[in-house]
Amino acid sequence: MTVQSPPAPPQAQVQGGPAAPVPGPAGAAESGRQRFSRLSSSLRHTPGQLRGILAVLVVLTLGAGVTAATSILGKSAVIEDTTSQSGRLSVAALELYQALSQADASAASSYLTAGAASEEVHDSYREALRDATVALTTAAREVETHADAQLVAELNAHLPVYTGLVESARTFNRLGEPVGATYQRQASTLMRSEMLPDANTLQHNAIDQLNEARDEASAFPWVATALAAAALGVLVWAQLWLTRRTNRVFNLGLVGATVAMIGMTGWLVLVALASASHTERSHEEGSDPLELLAEAHITAQQARAEESLLLIARGEDEKADERYTDQMALLVGEGGLLAQLSEAYGDDPDLSGPLAAAEESAGAWSAGHDEVIKLAKAGSYAEAVELAVGDSDESLATSFDALDEQLTEATAISAERFVDATGDAERSLSGAAAGLAALSLLALVSAAIGIQMRVAEYHA
Repeated sequence: MTVQSPPAPPQAQVQGGPAAPVPGPAGAAESGRQRFSRLSSSLRHTPGQLRGILAVLVVLTLGAGVTAATSILGKSAVIEDTTSQSGRLSVAALELYQALSQADASAASSYLTAGAASEEVHDSYREALRDATVALTTAAREVETHADAQLVAELNAHLPVYTGLVESARTFNRLGEPVGATYQRQASTLMRSEMLPDANTLQHNAIDQLNEARDEASAFPWVATALAAAALGVLVWAQLWLTRRTNRVFNLGLVGATVAMIGMTGWLVLVALASASHTERSHEEGSDPLELLAEAHITAQQARAEESLLLIARGEDEKADERYTDQMALLVGEGGLLAQLSEAYGDDPDLSGPLAAAEESAGAWSAGHDEVIKLAKAGSYAEAVELAVGDSDESLATSFDALDEQLTEATAISAERFVDATGDAERSLSGAAAGLAALSLLALVSAAIGIQMRVAEYHA
């Protein structure tokens, strides 16, 4: 019979053997301390220091490339938005304001004229209404804020009411009924008190958005430039440090990275400055005179409408002459809109001619108005109307039409300059984002190759 011996008891851990890993947070902390210790130890030697320099260069170079490309793409998007959405809204709001004002002036003048002349002026009224409808449709498509959408909705609601009043005035006028004058005054009151203020607010909101876009487009990329400068500083320092350590003057990889970073930084700065310069030019030579010209154009149209209403009312509208005087003072008075335009752009070779002619036409119109009022007060109503809306060279209509054409010519010149300057700003950024990103990667690869060649020498 065999007897089985009991199992041997487990042997105790041999003293001095490897310790079992400590589980839990304490073990993780110990592992972290060991990794930090190994990192600190490696940084005391040249290969570890070279790898540390490479890590810093990776962060700075990639950071500079990404932020530079992002900045350029952002500028391009803003400039494109300036010529597209916000630009279209600004143009539509301006055209809407001008078209509504033109419609009001033409409707009032049409009421005073008769026969073929009346039809010709009424055609101008219909054309202005068509332009206003197109501009209103464009604005409705481009608005981004609730406030602007509300303004467009109110204008859409008021436009058919206004046209209905004008057509009623025209119908009663053809029938010889004096009540037509009441409808015409109601239409003009609706235009002055509701529609033009809403259009003016929409225009100023669009201009504010355009100015914000311009500021964004002309902002300098400080973050990208700072990162690129920091990367250049580290590259120069690394080469000097390597020269002292290895007694070698050049590291071709780091030299290549330095050249690439210099190219990237220079390109970034030049592109940013060129884009800002063109954007500022679009503001100074385009949107600034456009804003003043639009205001002068609208003021002249409103003065013309008030002048016609003064004759339509036959003295019953006592405030019409005051409103006309206020509008003309704003247009041709001391420090008025035409004076501001002449002071700012009188030396401009393209704008000086139309602006000087506009001042002359406005002066002739203002001087002739006094004669119209004298005739109307003396009871010579037919002569007063003929002088105001006739087609002779001495009529106020001729002076106003000349003023309108000269302001339109100056507006077209300024609009063309705005488009050209904005296009130059967009072209100055063309391809820059891809080029800056490529130079950043080239600098990174060159630095990595140069440093890894030195690290390999220590392990050869």
